[in-house]
Amino acid sequence: MIKQVLVLLLLFFCAPVVNAEEDNILAEVEGSARAWLELIDSGKYKEGWETSSPLFKTKTPEPEWVKSITGIRAPRGAVNARYLATAGSTKTLSGFPEDDYVVLQFYTTFATKGLALETITLAKAPDEAWRVAEYVIK
Repeated sequence: MIKQVLVLLLLFFCAPVVNAEEDNILAEVEGSARAWLELIDSGKYKEGWETSSPLFKTKTPEPEWVKSITGIRAPRGAVNARYLATAGSTKTLSGFPEDDYVVLQFYTTFATKGLALETITLAKAPDEAWRVAEYVIK
């Protein structure tokens, strides 16, 4: 009985620490994603490519990225609002090597094209920073 109480107390006191760690990681990852999105929102597509993960750069050469994102984002107009919809972590993603990833989805409203769903996959870079590995907008 005493062991059970001790285990419960240990779980009770450790659970907030684990949750706080997860909250800190989510805040860090979301901050990285939003900083990157600010570059894209302001039309700084080349800088967005330069600050993305090595995976992103390998998958999409810079001239191809700039041409593609210009055609996708420019017609949508300015961002009116962006809300985090979902967040999840994984070790495996189709088309990517096994590693630590976080996938964020944002509901974003644009001045011209209205509501869109932006999906941003971030990977932990060698410098321990979370960097964008993939960006998809629908």
